[in-house]
Amino acid sequence: MNLLSPASNSWRQNVLKIRLVYYSTEKMSHTSILQKIRDIRPLHQAHAHIIVSNLSENVFLCNRLMNAYASCGLVSISQIIFSQISDKNLVSWTILLSGLTKNDRFFEAAEVFNEMMALKIRPNERTIATVLPAFGKLGRVLLGKSVHCYWRRRNFGGNVFVETGLVDMYSKFGCMRIARNVFDNMTVRNVVSWNAIISGYSSNGYGGEALQMFNWMRRNGLPGDIFTAMSLISVEDFRVGVGIHSLVVRSGYENDPLVRTALVGSYINGNFVDDAYSIFEEIGKKDLVAWTLMLRGFSKSGNWRRTLEHFEKMMGEEKIALDYVSLITMLSACSCFGALEQGRRMHGLVLKIGLQDDLFVGSAVIDMYANCAGMMDAKRYFGGMVEKDVACWNTLISGYGMIGCGNEAIDTFLKMDGSGLSPDESTLVSVLCACSHAGLVEQGLRIFDQMTKVWNLIPNLKHYACVVDLLGRSGRINDAYSLTKSMHLQPGIEIYSSLLTACKIHKNFELGDEIAQKFVELKPNDAGHYILLSNVYALAGNWDCARMSRVSLKSNNLKKNPGLSYMEINGEMFTFMASQTDHPHYLEIRDFLQGLILKIKAAGYEPDTDSVLLDVSDDVKRDILFHHSEKLAIAFGLMRTKPGSVVRITKNLRICDDCHLASKFVSKVYARVLIIKDANRFHVFRDGICSCRDWW
Repeated sequence: MNLLSPASNSWRQNVLKIRLVYYSTEKMSHTSILQKIRDIRPLHQAHAHIIVSNLSENVFLCNRLMNAYASCGLVSISQIIFSQISDKNLVSWTILLSGLTKNDRFFEAAEVFNEMMALKIRPNERTIATVLPAFGKLGRVLLGKSVHCYWRRRNFGGNVFVETGLVDMYSKFGCMRIARNVFDNMTVRNVVSWNAIISGYSSNGYGGEALQMFNWMRRNGLPGDIFTAMSLISVEDFRVGVGIHSLVVRSGYENDPLVRTALVGSYINGNFVDDAYSIFEEIGKKDLVAWTLMLRGFSKSGNWRRTLEHFEKMMGEEKIALDYVSLITMLSACSCFGALEQGRRMHGLVLKIGLQDDLFVGSAVIDMYANCAGMMDAKRYFGGMVEKDVACWNTLISGYGMIGCGNEAIDTFLKMDGSGLSPDESTLVSVLCACSHAGLVEQGLRIFDQMTKVWNLIPNLKHYACVVDLLGRSGRINDAYSLTKSMHLQPGIEIYSSLLTACKIHKNFELGDEIAQKFVELKPNDAGHYILLSNVYALAGNWDCARMSRVSLKSNNLKKNPGLSYMEINGEMFTFMASQTDHPHYLEIRDFLQGLILKIKAAGYEPDTDSVLLDVSDDVKRDILFHHSEKLAIAFGLMRTKPGSVVRITKNLRICDDCHLASKFVSKVYARVLIIKDANRFHVFRDGICSCRDWW
């Protein structure tokens, strides 16, 4: 019998069966094709064929299409397809969430999940495992915990993917105790699970625990993989990092570019820049991350020449396409060295690349101008930003504070508060520091008093240190000391350092001696604190204790940072070190400096030998003073720049009383503006007057 004959009673049923077989075969062929496609062009062709075949209403194929587009990085097209599916199922939502998460669109993933829950579409284990990384990246603690509770309430049972996702999420929240609890209760663990807990400990600063987990992992028969090695390399304790380097070599992962890049970062964090560079050179195909890490390393080590050479090589020979991280790294370097000319060039690159609306880049540009005493440029850039976050406001406030414009810092702070943005802890540190630098005691105390009442911020040690410094510099040392006793926190070395500085300035040696005892109890690991302690004893004429402080410095294997001054002239950076006689231009500088000293002496300058807190003769003290790094830089700047131009100097330590006095006379005698940025703030010398008004 002819099955297609109208005479047949089963004609309609047979036609339907044939259509269903064709339809099913067509659907399966499209499915297998979509699973294999990895390029955009054939994906578009397959998509077009699905549309002309009238299969675009099929939810199964639409889900496969969404997944294929997301795998190619075109998650926006996945979103369009998703919006056109009339009968979305849980798989549709899960695929969209997966695509958004894998393409780092975490905020949208969280929003889609919220929408899904609002529609009462309940997630399964796969959905939960898919969306947990988004919560971790965004820091959505409450949402993450609520999903965890939902998973527990539904009693899904053990699922290695969900539990591993929970370990990773809680690690990103910094909740390592909860992460460890989840991990310990897992019935099944794979390498990814172990990597999640090891990475969590490593990234949260628990290097010892990370290493313990790695040893436990090996005892359980899992040797680890390349991701395990990278997590361990990231441990902050450099001694552990060196051990992991040898383990990496033994494991055969040494030649992997990602591992080498992680090792570069580890050695840079340990301040072994030359070793980092040796590893960097061994990377075959260096990516932007490796280049940027090395750029940060050279900048961090204080080597401007190599920083600039490395950047020029990135831009020139290698033609590396910069991103916001590399630009921020270079802007930060310009900020540290006071390299205004190079900073302007970076600003130009920001505009050329089109990152001027990026908030992180914007903060870095403002910070660069602020640290180069270009507050007009910083304010102009800030004003031109379409959107401003708290960090941008904080940077501008801090800039005003560094240059001594306390009232402008307070006005900016009030404008920020009035704009609807709530100040954070850093905002209050910036504005309190500004008050301290400008001597605005009452204003600073009022803002500090309002911290909890108005902005619901509890003062931390940094805030207390600012207020102690504010009171101490104004001569209210007893009030400052009383504040340290009434604090709800245990005073740290920074607070006692501020108190000791105030005792030194106002020659309150009795209280200084009491504070010094607390210094010794705390045993600071910063050489600068021992030097401050020694200086206070020296001012009091207690040379035995002064010597003992320096002996303590050596016995703790600490080294005093030499005085360094940096100066940029025509794009080239020059470095000067205190008492440096082997500088390439030393003879020229020495001859000019001798004439300079004679000229400012004729105008009334007398060397402040009290600034040299060593038990040596006055002649030796004067020689030491005349070879301070900023005096060498001032002499060179006057020699190499045009008359009337500004001389800009960046210094790594606090300017001494004698150099501050000499700079006033130089600005008047030579009719030049000197801008010196020391470790704390800017000093703008003009016509014999400093912008700090001798309040520093």
